[in-house]
Amino acid sequence: MSYRCDLCDKGKIYGETHTHKPGVAGGQWKKKAPRKQKISLPNLHNFNGYFMGTKAKWRFCTKCLRIVKADQIAFLEQKAKQEAKVKAAVKESKPAKTEAAAVK
Repeated sequence: MSYRCDLCDKGKIYGETHTHKPGVAGGQWKKKAPRKQKISLPNLHNFNGYFMGTKAKWRFCTKCLRIVKADQIAFLEQKAKQEAKVKAAVKESKPAKTEAAAVK
């Protein structure tokens, strides 16, 4: 498993770094700054929850995590509204059946 964001595919960034050293009298390029490879890693977080309607284990960068959490809250609110509608429909249908039975 690579070290990448599952949403935006952000991963490692390779670059170079160097430190300047003081020059030497008579030969300033003797101690030229050596270049070294530098690796920058994204700030990834593990996330267990709903994303795009499925519950799973995800790995997101910080920026995408904010987006996903907002999406998760909206998804859970929508799910709660649907469950409330189903419960209301069930409650409305039960009294109708009992009244019909009482009339007979």
